[in-house]
Amino acid sequence: MNGQMKRYREYLKTMPEPIQLKDIRQDMDLRGLLDYAKRKGKKVIELSEQERMSFLR
Repeated sequence: MNGQMKRYREYLKTMPEPIQLKDIRQDMDLRGLLDYAKRKGKKVIELSEQERMSFLR
């Protein structure tokens, strides 16, 4: 295994797990959020925190 692969595997060990939808305690309008991002021509991750939080109920 080369050095780059070793560093990658070490990085994976320290990386947090993804958040499951069932673990989110707040309701979120996901469809609305996805439509909004599409209209803006961006991905959801590219939206600002304020834009994403506006879809919390």
